[in-house]
Amino acid sequence: QKGTDIEPLRIGFLGAGGFARHTIYPALHLAPVALQAVCDADEDRAKAAAGKFGTGRYYTDRHEMFEKEDLEAVIISMGPDPRQPLVLETLAAGYHVFTPKPPAPSLEETITLAETAEKHGKTLMVNFQRRFSQGVRQAKAIMQTESFGTLTQLFCSFCSGKYPTVKSYLLDFAIHHFDLARHIAGADVKELSVFHNEVDGQGAFAVAVEYANGAVGSLQLTSQRLWRRNYDYIEITGQHEYIVLDGLWGAQHFTESGNTFTSNFSDERNGELTGDGISLTEFVNSIREDREPVSSIQDCVGTMRFYDAVLQRKKGVITL
Repeated sequence: QKGTDIEPLRIGFLGAGGFARHTIYPALHLAPVALQAVCDADEDRAKAAAGKFGTGRYYTDRHEMFEKEDLEAVIISMGPDPRQPLVLETLAAGYHVFTPKPPAPSLEETITLAETAEKHGKTLMVNFQRRFSQGVRQAKAIMQTESFGTLTQLFCSFCSGKYPTVKSYLLDFAIHHFDLARHIAGADVKELSVFHNEVDGQGAFAVAVEYANGAVGSLQLTSQRLWRRNYDYIEITGQHEYIVLDGLWGAQHFTESGNTFTSNFSDERNGELTGDGISLTEFVNSIREDREPVSSIQDCVGTMRFYDAVLQRKKGVITL
């Protein structure tokens, strides 16, 4: 994924917690980036991450890192609440920013991020890595073929084990499929209806959707299942062809003339399969090519509008 003609992007990294060390740090080698330094309030964590993945230079004060390092961009990996002011500060300081999902703690704060990035002329990309997963990339390629025809229906199921609150389930987990549904459909949500129940603090949602391009669909979302089992299940229907993603490592393509199944289970946390490495590469390419990236903060406002509409759980048909 690195290529040979792209100048590596000089990056700093804010955050060296367990999630970052499990996901983003291991994917850095797949992208044209040069990790200059790591900053974390925990000195031991910063030192360990810098030694394993970067130059060995580390800080516990981000302002010192910004002053001493020649950076073009900063990856900020932590929860949305502590991350929000840091992203605003980093954009204002003149750096491009790459963050994990969700974009922000709320729709309103996502809009603030989009306005701030535009004000300072900087790229802010959100790592909705499922867009770049092997299965989704295969599905999107099939959808572009003449034989697949027009997208007519899209079904997404994304279920988890227990969450502390219904809101935390929607913002931390279900947000992936609010985003993925828009990405696969290639259109924003036009109208939706939300049905839900809550039992022992856990939510279950059935969401009916009409997209701006005329396709219809539904989302099955619940935190009443089990962790690490049967997460992503997607059915994409065109015109007498359809695609099934049972997990995101491959695609099943069904046609009248025959079926094609592809899969890769070699390493389910591999940055190429999950999309983390390809997402980082898109971030770099968009900066070098001076264009908006896939999964830009501007695009992700649409994802957060979808999330917010489901969160509000208003009765009847909701128009976005």
